[in-house]
Amino acid sequence: VGLVVAALLMMALMADLRHLSRHLGGGARGKPGPRKGDAADIAKGEGPRYVDPSGLFSFVPPRNWVRVGNPASGGFYNVVFQGPYGMDLCIQVVATNGLTFDKLIESLRRVERNLAADTHMDFAYVGPYRAVKRSVQLFKSRVLLLDFITGDLAHHVQFSVPPHLYDEYEPVFLRLMQTYEPGRILVAPEPSAAP
Repeated sequence: VGLVVAALLMMALMADLRHLSRHLGGGARGKPGPRKGDAADIAKGEGPRYVDPSGLFSFVPPRNWVRVGNPASGGFYNVVFQGPYGMDLCIQVVATNGLTFDKLIESLRRVERNLAADTHMDFAYVGPYRAVKRSVQLFKSRVLLLDFITGDLAHHVQFSVPPHLYDEYEPVFLRLMQTYEPGRILVAPEPSAAP
């Protein structure tokens, strides 16, 4: 799990660098005007529910955000949605082998020490599930990370937001996560006994 978290932090950094060229183009540093998929648009109502093809989770993504990539093509995340202002939402769900919430916290702290990363660690809830909530400032974006365990599934949700929009979007994303429903690992059928 520690290796997974380290990889997630590296992916966040890479996503941040990917958006760098968009942000270096200049433009006003003030609050942007209204756009499809912004906080006000998301607050207007729910769109259709996204259901992971493997059945690992479902949720209502931000209104007017676009799903990018194909999870079946071997990408790191199960799904990625992109919104306005270079924002994105990424979800990864992996099977664990008896990982507990306390061990998840230990693993996240160990990875932070190894990477010399300083994230603010707090707790939040995704439905009835207690989650580790962290945020980290990268070069041109601020990332909100939610990690939680449901049975034998570890869920990692990452929101990448321009720093000047973080305070506006953090509560919007946390409300959005209340639509998240974890799936389950399907147990392989027992082999039938030969007569």
